Amino acid sequence: MREEEIVQIIPAPWGWYAYGQDEQGVEFLAPVACWALVESSSNVRRVVGLGAHGLGSVSRVEDLPGFVEYRYVPEAGGS
Repeated sequence: MREEEIVQIIPAPWGWYAYGQDEQGVEFLAPVACWALVESSSNVRRVVGLGAHGLGSVSRVEDLPGFVEYRYVPEAGGS
């Protein structure tokens, strides 16, 4: 069985983060750089967030240890 394959990628709007808690229970927010439409071998499609790490390295934010959910955090003082 193959893993999910990326079908399409789009940039994530500013303000989307992966929320989670590390092993010590400390909460974190990791920015989502883009959204990917992925498809499984059983033709099920879903959207996952990707985060940029360093130069040219991108990974699924759901793979971060302690990932809980996606959250939108609006800019402070924004309209």
